[in-house]
Parts: sequence; C-alpha cells; structure tokens
Amino acid sequence: MIEESLVFWSGALIFIASFLIFIILENRNNSRKEMFSSHIFVSFITVISYLVMALALSTVNAENGQPIYWTRWLFYVGSCSILTLDIATISKKSNSKKAEVALLTALTMFCGFLASVIITSDRWWFFGLSTMAYILMLFTLFKSSRNNATNISTIMWFVMITWSLFPVVWVLAPTGFGILEADIVAISYLVLDLITKIGFGIYITMKH
Repeated sequence: MIEESLVFWSGALIFIASFLIFIILENRNNSRKEMFSSHIFVSFITVISYLVMALALSTVNAENGQPIYWTRWLFYVGSCSILTLDIATISKKSNSKKAEVALLTALTMFCGFLASVIITSDRWWFFGLSTMAYILMLFTLFKSSRNNATNISTIMWFVMITWSLFPVVWVLAPTGFGILEADIVAISYLVLDLITKIGFGIYITMKH
C-alpha cells in the first residue's frame, strides 16, 4: 500500500511543474494570456491544497478510522470556480450567467467540504445539496452552449463525464461508504486532478 503523504507530495510537485509550465506558455503565447493566467492560478491553488494534505494539517477520521482530508474541497472552491468561469467565457455567456456558474460551482464544493468534515450520517444532507448545485451548474453550462461550436460541446461533455467521477470517488471513499482505502482515494483524486486541471488546461489554452 502507498502512503497517502507520498501521493500528496507527488501531487504538489506535479502542480508546481504545471504552474511553471503555464507561466512559460503564457510568455510565449500573448494572444492567449488570459486563459493561461487562470490556469496559473489553478495550479498554484492546487499546490497549496496538496501541501496542506501532505503535511496532514487538517484531517478527521471516518467511522472506520480512515483519515479524511477534507481541506481539498475548500481549495476546490477556488480552483474549480476559475475553471468553470473559463468555460463560461469560452461559451460566450453573459456576465450574469458567468456569475451564476461560478457561484454554483463554489456551492458544490463548499457543500462537499461540509459533507466531508461531518462524519455522522448528517453528511448525506450536504452531499445531496452539493449534487443539486452540481447538476444546476451543468444544466446552466449545457443550456447556453447548444448553438456554439463543436469544440465547446466537447468541453461540456468532458466536464460532465470527468467531473462526475469526483462524487463517485467521494461515495466510495471513507467520506461515504468507506469501500476504498485512503491511499486508493488519494491516487484517484490525483489522477482526476491531473486530467481535469492540467490536461484540460492545456487543451483549452491551445484551442482558444
């Protein structure tokens, strides 16, 4: 079994590298400067998140004794809101809709934080609220993008499929039913972060 701390330290180093890469790309591609800037911030926020988890600064223990690193969801409030705001900008949404998407994303992650830090059955109330906010966020993104270019539709489906794996991991992790061990959960979240932040960031900055 792999220690979660090793996964977290690896995540911190990977996102430090992505932070530097996005800075380099920004300097080489001035026409896409705005998009690169947002992913610089996303990478930086994620570095902090992984350092906090690597140092185990704030954790709780689930009912089965496994550690829950609930701080990741607080940092998702910032990083994921930036990502969905980028998507809203690409799909040419109005300022009010951009604010709506960002707020729904923040609510999704904040309720996810509450569901993670509460170890009693009351956590499912907040998991339900997080799911509701997430569905509304997806609906808002898809609704406004029906008449946009094909690559926008591709982005929407990418978000719906990959982001929907996060709550699946949450349910299987010690935060939910405790089917997965903490180290497997840490690896799963790291892989999803790599796909949804670094991979996705490079894709949309190259395309737009």
